[in-house]
Amino acid sequence: MTPDAPAPAAASRRAKILRRTRVGATLALAVVGILWAASLPQGPSITLGVATVVTLWSIFELQRMRLFRTRFGAPAATVAALACAALVGRAFVGEGAAGLFDGTADPGRYWAALALAIAGGLVAGLAALGPALLGASAAGGDDTSGDVPRPAPHVVLVAMVALPLFALVPIRTYGGIAALASYLVLAKIGDIAGYYFGSLMGKRHPFPNISPGKTVAGCVASLVAGTAVGGVLVAAGALEGARFGVASGLLLGAAVNVLAQAGDLAESVLKRRAKVKDSGTTFGPSGGMLDLVDSLLLTAVPIAFLWPLLFRWPA
Repeated sequence: MTPDAPAPAAASRRAKILRRTRVGATLALAVVGILWAASLPQGPSITLGVATVVTLWSIFELQRMRLFRTRFGAPAATVAALACAALVGRAFVGEGAAGLFDGTADPGRYWAALALAIAGGLVAGLAALGPALLGASAAGGDDTSGDVPRPAPHVVLVAMVALPLFALVPIRTYGGIAALASYLVLAKIGDIAGYYFGSLMGKRHPFPNISPGKTVAGCVASLVAGTAVGGVLVAAGALEGARFGVASGLLLGAAVNVLAQAGDLAESVLKRRAKVKDSGTTFGPSGGMLDLVDSLLLTAVPIAFLWPLLFRWPA
């Protein structure tokens, strides 16, 4: 090997980065297409439909990873998702949304409707889990040896995967397509900054047993990028109605980023329990659907509640 030839490890790392970049660019184009559809007059309905498909896909991945403790887990999560979708649709789509957005700028009914939808979905899921809670046999057991998955509590899986993405609908209905697009940008820009900075500069690994690839440099770069982009979106006029000026954007960006990184770690814990590297192989080096939406799982609901505190209803 000549002195200036790249080391095998460095070449492999560059190849991996290039593969993920190509896949990421393709996925970004797909998201742009979805956002274009969500900008149409039927946007809230389209957002609800996409959230439903992605949620059911994610539940299927949980089932395939054998993370449900009983055979009732996946059906119960599906019931929870569909119940939440119905309640969100009733409140935030079509004629139902008219009662929440009458120009008074009072977010009280918005918060109440969102809380009712999330709580209703959770109750429906727990009701469907009745047989399991009464002692039905476990689907996979809790064997911690070898490659046997360790199932997670049903309530955790339902609350973390089956319900959160429906909060995208009120974000779209309250803030318009600009709010939805900005939220998605903020949720993913940290992933992008963290991945590239972590891959190129990261040395220290703060969570080696949960997410070995995550580095301190990546985490810091992610937070800085997310916070800065939030401020830029307000300063550039992409997000209107900021109650506190650019500070609203900075606070939004920081909140989304911290919660997104927590969601990424939470999904990593699930994958460690399942003894898998990725939730699926659908998107090649980017993994499965859960790997794509992990930054939304712990952010969507809190941000949907936080949005009216930082931004006025623009309609």
